[in-house]
Amino acid sequence: MVVNPVSRRAREAVAAVERACSDVGDPGPLVLSTTVRDPGPGQVREALARGARRIVVAGGDGTVRLVAGALATAAAGANGLPAATAPAEEAAPADATAARHATAPDDATGPPPAHVVLGVVPVGTANLFARSALLGTRDLRQAARKAVSAPGRPTDLGRATLADAAGGWSSHPFLVVAGLGHDAATLAAVTPALKERLRWLAYFLPGVRRLRHAGHALDLIIDGATVDAGPLWTLLAVNAARLPAGARVVPGARLDDGVLHTVLVAPSGPLDWARIAATGLGRVGDGRGGRYPVDRPALRYRDARRVVVTSRDPVLAQVDGDVIPAIVGAELTLLPAALRVAR
Repeated sequence: MVVNPVSRRAREAVAAVERACSDVGDPGPLVLSTTVRDPGPGQVREALARGARRIVVAGGDGTVRLVAGALATAAAGANGLPAATAPAEEAAPADATAARHATAPDDATGPPPAHVVLGVVPVGTANLFARSALLGTRDLRQAARKAVSAPGRPTDLGRATLADAAGGWSSHPFLVVAGLGHDAATLAAVTPALKERLRWLAYFLPGVRRLRHAGHALDLIIDGATVDAGPLWTLLAVNAARLPAGARVVPGARLDDGVLHTVLVAPSGPLDWARIAATGLGRVGDGRGGRYPVDRPALRYRDARRVVVTSRDPVLAQVDGDVIPAIVGAELTLLPAALRVAR
């Protein structure tokens, strides 16, 4: 079990997983805490080296994506494929009292990494992946039972390779959504204190304040074809994102559909924002029986496997809620069925 010990309910999550293991006759988990220096990938490598057949992660979307990325990287390496992801972010400082180590099994012979099941116990703020995977976000005991016992189902993983203004590159896994533009700026404006007090509602006011901001000049190539996008408030590359209140970033998107759903957002006023909100809540049909609602200038959808973005000026980017500053280029790709997630 990999746990971010500064998550609000970390202790409760560990106890719930220990109880779930006991209920099915399994020994207690080996609990590995993330740290600033090692926010998840190192713990995954240790678990695999000890023969883990299932890895349960307890944390927010940032911790979950890093653990998922490390497991996918290990699976790709074991199969002789290029590494799927490279860890590029760090979690919050460790609190040694938040988790304890149970006895590890003596037999360290485990299955290939591609066969290791990933379980998720959501203890973050938004918990978007848990919402998208229908894991539940309130009852940790139920989430723990599913994380420990549910079969692993194929799950897609996204990768964002980002170029910064200084000429550096970094690679970031994502399970839910990557974005460039004002959505990332909205996330950057949310303080930890506000998140602690208001939970997911903390994102509302910063978002409202940015609704009238001008769009960014982003050059797009989607699956090899140049797209004349015009100024964009934000560009989203979505695996599958279900928001609080039941809203969907891309209606109909699934975690196992093998599609990187690309969303071009370019509203020009309040009426456009109202239509975007109605679409997310499923109140605007497509009128054609197709995958997406009808294209409008404010909101356009594209299927993709690879999206290349170039920005004339540095913009903020985000991957599953983690913000990366001063980005001038991005390659967004999807790795179908890269993981087996208990859900």
